[in-house]
Amino acid sequence: MESTAALALPRVRAFWDQARRNIVLILVTVFLLFLILVPLIRLLFSSFQRGHPAIPEGWTLQNYVAAYSLPIFYEAFGTTVLISAVGTFITLVIAVLFAWLIERTDMPLRNLAWTLILIPMAIPGVLFALGWALLLAPKTGVINVLLRGALDLVGIHLDQGPVSIYSLGGLIFLDGLRGVSTLFLMVVGAFRMMDPSLEEAARVAKANARGTFFQVTLPALLPAILTAGMYSFISSMDSFEAPLAVGLPAGIFVLATLIYFTARLQAPVDYGLSAVYGVTFMFILIFLLIGYRRAVRYSERFSTITGKGFRPRVISVGKWRYAALGLFVFYFLLTVAAPFAILLWASLLPSYRSPSFEALSFVSPANYLEAFSRPHLLSVASNTLILMAIAATATTVLALFVSWIVVRTKLRGRSLLDGMMFLPHSIPGIVIALAMIMAYLSPPLRYLGIYGSLWIVAMGLIVSYIAFGTRLMNSAIVQIQKELEEAAYVCGATSTRTLLAITLPLLFPAFAAGWIWVAVHSLRAFSIPLMLASKKNEVFSVLLWQYWSDGDVPMAATLGVMLVIVLIPLTLVMRRFIVKVSGQQD
Repeated sequence: MESTAALALPRVRAFWDQARRNIVLILVTVFLLFLILVPLIRLLFSSFQRGHPAIPEGWTLQNYVAAYSLPIFYEAFGTTVLISAVGTFITLVIAVLFAWLIERTDMPLRNLAWTLILIPMAIPGVLFALGWALLLAPKTGVINVLLRGALDLVGIHLDQGPVSIYSLGGLIFLDGLRGVSTLFLMVVGAFRMMDPSLEEAARVAKANARGTFFQVTLPALLPAILTAGMYSFISSMDSFEAPLAVGLPAGIFVLATLIYFTARLQAPVDYGLSAVYGVTFMFILIFLLIGYRRAVRYSERFSTITGKGFRPRVISVGKWRYAALGLFVFYFLLTVAAPFAILLWASLLPSYRSPSFEALSFVSPANYLEAFSRPHLLSVASNTLILMAIAATATTVLALFVSWIVVRTKLRGRSLLDGMMFLPHSIPGIVIALAMIMAYLSPPLRYLGIYGSLWIVAMGLIVSYIAFGTRLMNSAIVQIQKELEEAAYVCGATSTRTLLAITLPLLFPAFAAGWIWVAVHSLRAFSIPLMLASKKNEVFSVLLWQYWSDGDVPMAATLGVMLVIVLIPLTLVMRRFIVKVSGQQD
């Protein structure tokens, strides 16, 4: 026994010494794990409890029995899968086509198209949906008004329609267009760096451009394309803005809006039922994320990326060059120009009416002047900027500390820690917000007074974005050589001081890129701020939605236009920064 204790003692001392040197890193990690795990565990407990989270009335399985016996749950699940599957197919086809046209063909204005394809990312999902609600509303939608006028000329008279955005087809249409920019960024690199020998062999065999694309290029890049498709499917499952703005008025539920309706809108609110829906949705996406990560890991076996110092040659599409450009212009009109134009038009009117020569007499900037004169709006704008600063700074700093532990230290459990940081990527924003409600309405956390404040919204956004932050920091820290850090240790510096004084300045471009990314996404965030909204923590996107819900379309459009004007340049700066950082890391 004594010999065993004698052998164990040096190990304990070594572990304690290492923990003492990394005490700040460990405390930060414990705080972040608390931030992520406690609300999720509380959500799971709430799914087995009766009554309000603040005053639970005992344990029960009735919540699960009730949830799984309601037809609306299965309808919402089936609708979610259908929209995600068809929408992902549409998104993937468009993204792959544009990646090929922009990177591999002689389509005119390719460099401009490369920049413009990022612009849709600057338009928040809720604004995209609201813009199309104005364009394709059954009675007053601009496109429907024009279509009815055309049909009148041929003797077909309609009172409304013929197309309605408030339908399952409308939701699929919106979902198919929304994710093109992200998938384009995921697959365009594969087209750029593909080994050209396969295509050269096809040309030697007298294959034309079309045959080469479908028989050689597309099959060679299929693993990367399918991986991007899986990512798009998971993102579509998490979609909330369009189903709320377009689906809910039509009585069409997806899982995200079912959770929101059960927890916030129905009377009385059923927290137990919403907790069951949230837990179920979370485990569905965790399962999908596991499949996605396995696909990413195994897709490397089929890599066709060349290590040679040249790229595949540009393919001439002949007479189709300008048709390809026209197709891109049409896509840009659908995703940016048309919804932004109708929002701009609505923002210049005292009350909404379809564009016409008669309505031009009512156009004025009065809504913008009124918006800037409203004290409440200034308070909301202040909340939004504060939330952006807190979420971006806290997420990036926390990600830096955690990634340092994962990459640089030899602490046990760091691989598990890395997996835990990626877990929130599989949790829908609406579920994260629901978990925060359950945790901070319940004792003992309710006594902190966080519920209803701006802090709880910031905490939800930190949890939502920490997966991206740690991925970025992991890759950045790996690229930094250890010699300078080891020299600091020799001089007696602690891990925290070494990280802040030496490593941080070296990886500052990546740190700044992560900060900008989180800041932009915090400005456009909608599901978490809406779910956690109160009078004290309103932000821009939530106020915009309130104006829309109250029927004040011009003021909602005014706020939307202002938000897009801010987000477009920030998005372009963000993407250029991240691309630059990626280039440095390569």
